[in-house]
Amino acid sequence: MRILTLLLCVLVLVATGLPLINSAAWWIRIFDFPRLQIAGLTLLAMVLAYFFLKFKRSFKLPLMLVLAVSLVYQIQYVMVYTPLYRTQAKDSDKERTKDSFTLLVTNVRMENEDKESFHALVKKVNPDVLLINEPDEEWAQSINKLDRDFSYSVKYPLDNTYGMILLSKLPLTESAVNFLVKDSIPSIFTKITLPSGSKIDFYGVHPEPPKPGTDTYERDTELLLIGKEIKESKNPTVVAGDLNDVGWSSTSKLFRKYSELVDPREGRGLYNTYSVFIPLFRYPLDHIFYSKEFGLLNLEKLESIGSDHFPILIGLNYEPDEDNTEGLEIADPKEEAEAEKKIEEGKKEGEKN
Repeated sequence: MRILTLLLCVLVLVATGLPLINSAAWWIRIFDFPRLQIAGLTLLAMVLAYFFLKFKRSFKLPLMLVLAVSLVYQIQYVMVYTPLYRTQAKDSDKERTKDSFTLLVTNVRMENEDKESFHALVKKVNPDVLLINEPDEEWAQSINKLDRDFSYSVKYPLDNTYGMILLSKLPLTESAVNFLVKDSIPSIFTKITLPSGSKIDFYGVHPEPPKPGTDTYERDTELLLIGKEIKESKNPTVVAGDLNDVGWSSTSKLFRKYSELVDPREGRGLYNTYSVFIPLFRYPLDHIFYSKEFGLLNLEKLESIGSDHFPILIGLNYEPDEDNTEGLEIADPKEEAEAEKKIEEGKKEGEKN
């Protein structure tokens, strides 16, 4: 038991220390995800070390202190997504208006054959805008039956798990499928026209996750390129999709500060959307970020549709004369320079590949 305890102590300390390295290497960035799980293992390591490591006090006490610091360090990331933390995105204090809308974001999982559960959910929720990640041609054929309910669409199915379809009951204009970093990974840009005639910018994204052979420079560059567009346009904006990143990662936080968007999860809950199949390892990978002009009406994680992701639904009021944020974090000059540097470095890496 002594050896197992020592191995666990080493494991949690390495898992805590590696993400401190400013690198896009997948084997480093992968440890951004399981903060809560690492915190649990760190607590277990502390208990085991207390009972089973019969070391001198001069060694055991520093080890316990380092483990305690690691535990607090991990927890502070996740605490932002609990009611113990302030809500940066405020609830709307207005009733639903003609410029209220609902957005359903769902990763259908390309291999998922349970298409009826997806259609049943769409019928039940009846969203104004629907973003679908991972559709291939077979899924696209099934989704076509929704065209009678959604008059506007942008469709780009693919067989590489990075297809994307956007359906809307609200008019879409200036729509484009973009390949910001890699020619096999699309993103969608469009303007959504609300009933009042106001237009808002919408970005649908699904960058690659960190995995063996895939570092995070492409994901990070794509997000920051979109952040740069948002920053320069200063238009009311919603960004949604399977970001393959957690909200507490350094890239996600830099993206939000750089683009001046908010995460409605902060102060409300984790709303873990992945993985449906592994309850102990669930992370908030599907996101909806938006600018200060939107007031939150509701945010829900919905039931499984046979995919490895839970769908997520949000209701927003567009309130152009309001600032519906509290304590909005904005990138300082150093962070802006960091974002610009990451964009340039990402572009160069993309050109190499």
